[in-house]
Order: sequence, then C-alpha cells, then structure tokens
Amino acid sequence: MTSKAWVRLLCLILCLTVLMPCVSALGETTKVAAYLLRLREKPSSDSKVLDAYPRGTKVTILKKGTTWTRVQVHGKTGYMKTDLLAYGKNRNSSGSSSSKSSKSSGTGTSITDGTTAYIVKGVRLNLRDLPSNEGDIIGSYRGGTKVTVLKKGKIWSLVEVKGKQGYMGTDYLTYEPEE
Repeated sequence: MTSKAWVRLLCLILCLTVLMPCVSALGETTKVAAYLLRLREKPSSDSKVLDAYPRGTKVTILKKGTTWTRVQVHGKTGYMKTDLLAYGKNRNSSGSSSSKSSKSSGTGTSITDGTTAYIVKGVRLNLRDLPSNEGDIIGSYRGGTKVTVLKKGKIWSLVEVKGKQGYMGTDYLTYEPEE
C-alpha cells in the first residue's frame, strides 16, 4: 500500500470515528417517563408548548442534551426535558425523586411569594399534602386552573388553589395562561 493510500485510510477511519456517535443517535428512541410531558418549541420552560404526551409515549431522539433533548413525536419536532425521558437520570418508577417521609424534598428554589401560575392545558393535576406521588390527594384540578405559587421547587411546588394549600408537580405549571 502506498503512503497516499495509508493517509486516505487513516482519514476515513478518523472521519468514521467522529461521525459514529452522530449516526448512532439517528433513529434512537426512548419513552416519556413523566405522567405527562410537554413538547416545547425551544429548550426552555418558558417556551411555547407544542403538545403534551403521557407516560410511555415513544419519542425519537434527534439530539441528546443534559437538560433538554431535541425529539420528534408523532410528526412534531421540539424539546423535552431530558430527566423526564426514560433514559434521563434521577428518575424512579414513580417518576419522582421524593419520598413520603421527606416533606421538604424538591422545594428548594424560591420565587416571589404569591406568583400566579396556571395548570398546563390538557392535564388534570392533583394537589397533594406532601411533595411526593405518595402524598395524599387533597384536590384535583383541570388544565388552565389558576394557582398561587408559594414556593417553587425543581420537582414539587408549594401552591394554593381555591383556598387549599399543597404540592403540585412544577413541570405541570406554566406562568402564562395558555390559549
């Protein structure tokens, strides 16, 4: 083999090494791990919601990210939170990283008391006495219902809705009314 042929072969191997991770991601699928996961137009919680999909919905991964993953679902392309997909980290079978005995778990990030939020359209969201899927349900509300966020957390937010205080999943709250 000539030196030119060796150089070409090495270049081909190098190119394949660089492109292989991209090729393997094409067509890779996972499933929605959350109770209901929103598909967003951009990789931001403030971005427009394109649709929402229940647990178990198959999604095609276009580009994995640490916080957001670009996906295609039922012909729609957008972004979903990586940790709410089946391959995401810190997920257990209940879709929660809290436990019934841990009352303050998941409520660490404060926002101004009294911030108005709304339950995402198309969802029926439970109000719980503890920040956990195992907490007792003290109310259940339809999408679009106005709530007051008392303390926002990564997973659970302490809210007041129609005179009752409890916890709701932060990912199911939006800070702008949806049309």
